[in-house]
Amino acid sequence: MATDGDHAHAGGGAERAPLIEIFHSIQGEGRFVGQGMAFVRVATCPIRCHYCDTRHSYVAPRRFPVRIATTAAAGGPVPDEPNPVNAARAAELVRACAAASPFAESGAPLRVSVTGGEPLVFPRFVLALGAALGSGALLHLETAALAPQALGEALPAIAHLSADYKLPATLADGADHGEAHAACVALALAAERPPSVDVKIVLPGDHDPAEYAIALDRLAPFRDRVLLCLQPVTPVREKVVPLPRALLESRARDATRRGFRILVVPQLHPLLGID
Repeated sequence: MATDGDHAHAGGGAERAPLIEIFHSIQGEGRFVGQGMAFVRVATCPIRCHYCDTRHSYVAPRRFPVRIATTAAAGGPVPDEPNPVNAARAAELVRACAAASPFAESGAPLRVSVTGGEPLVFPRFVLALGAALGSGALLHLETAALAPQALGEALPAIAHLSADYKLPATLADGADHGEAHAACVALALAAERPPSVDVKIVLPGDHDPAEYAIALDRLAPFRDRVLLCLQPVTPVREKVVPLPRALLESRARDATRRGFRILVVPQLHPLLGID
């Protein structure tokens, strides 16, 4: 997997990363679904999922939008910033978005999700962003969980880890990253101050049940310490097959019989029509 040094502009430093957008909305996945959260969407991704709904994140734009709710409500132009951006400036923009958001809860810690794309392409940016946000914020990392070493660099800043487990048939190249996924989960749980950990499996209607069974086997050592999030696929593209109820019930039963705690939830954002 590429590192931040491979992508940083000359003289940009490891604390910089190219972004797609910064905004404040509600979390649409996992255990924090429905809660107010700021999002820092990092550009570039080393894999291609058939069900991907953020294909615009593959290539970084020259400038990225900062979606502040008051600006949008007034019908004004969306402010933007040049890429790449340093962590301190990203933290400032996060606070500005949160201050204007209808979903920000007064008096509650600021929750910030670094998502993508793939944030672990830029682990030192993630680490620096956590430091720049300070103790009044909780940094969440949403990752494909492909690079344990990169995760190790970023981990001291992370309060919550949402790690994907990609079923091979859902990837364009059919690669099996299961061992890397499991290694990332193990590393997070072994930390001195481990984050809370969700493991998300996206389930399309045509997924391979044998691949799902292998995923449960690999994740079994962690079943008492992770929340297994089963996400019926959002049919964002014509070739993505929705998950029938019978298959969802079967997969949920497979997991609970093995002792996993599960959360079944679709992506909330498409249902509400918001970012």
